[in-house]
Amino acid sequence: MIVSLTHEHDLDGLGSQAIIRRYFNLSSENRNNEIIYYFADYTDFVEKINTILETDSIPSHLIISDLGFNDSFKEVFSKFKEASEKGCQICWFDHHIVDESIKEELRSLIHLYINDPEKCAAEIVKDYYMKNDQIASKIAEIARDTDFRTNKYKLASDLQSIISYNRGAQNDQNKHEIVRLLSQGDFRNPWFMEQLKSLKKWLEDESTFSLNHAKIFPVELFGNIVISWARIGGGRITRVLKQKYSDAKAFIGIDTRNKDIIIHSDFINCREFAREFEGGGHKVRAGFKYSHIFEKTNILTQSFIEDIKKKIRKFR
Repeated sequence: MIVSLTHEHDLDGLGSQAIIRRYFNLSSENRNNEIIYYFADYTDFVEKINTILETDSIPSHLIISDLGFNDSFKEVFSKFKEASEKGCQICWFDHHIVDESIKEELRSLIHLYINDPEKCAAEIVKDYYMKNDQIASKIAEIARDTDFRTNKYKLASDLQSIISYNRGAQNDQNKHEIVRLLSQGDFRNPWFMEQLKSLKKWLEDESTFSLNHAKIFPVELFGNIVISWARIGGGRITRVLKQKYSDAKAFIGIDTRNKDIIIHSDFINCREFAREFEGGGHKVRAGFKYSHIFEKTNILTQSFIEDIKKKIRKFR
């Protein structure tokens, strides 16, 4: 049994999984192997690893892609060691900023750990499994476009919107379909068009909602932080906010579907800021959780506001 665990939030995660699926579907290595696909984020990664490895029949391969690292992940290091000793080949492909000490520890515990911040995860997976495959190369190319925000391809933007629309375990079946179609190179399948039609009004309405509820908080010796929320991905909220409030120093978007929080800033190290809340990510974009964001509907708690302001002052 082969298990692929990837970041559920974006095209880079699902694109990585699509390349993995394509490789094993075309490989003689998979003739007698079942492939199971899991999706995770920073908040439930440990839970998903425990689910995968706390079984009587551990997988022959566990392939993790596009998931960075926060301190809570250390909890599963013992599981990695036990599984490896039982013959599970664990490979982890990533591009998030991770401390060198953690990288070395992971390399001592698992079969393979590759981390290259200059590439997106799909590019790393493609180079390892299917370097010369045209479809894998196309998946990696459009995944890079969304992850590095080069904005070259409408296809990449459309796919990212579809993935954002299908967040949450209740939409895993649709994420499986996205991975299946991408793995086949069927980038223009009518199913994608149907999804885009369904999500268009939702995206417009939620983006408008986030602008209408945006709150500006001045921080002494730092500048303005803009915070808002909606039932869309926090990353999209920060992009909407940045377009309107271009002079602000940091943008925070809260996805009210699952209370995930994204910070985006060109002025601070977002990953280090997110680590203050046991989160992680990239230098200009990172994610975290907070236990009590809203006092009541659409009213932020004062504790959340003050904690954000207090911790961001460290990075001015």
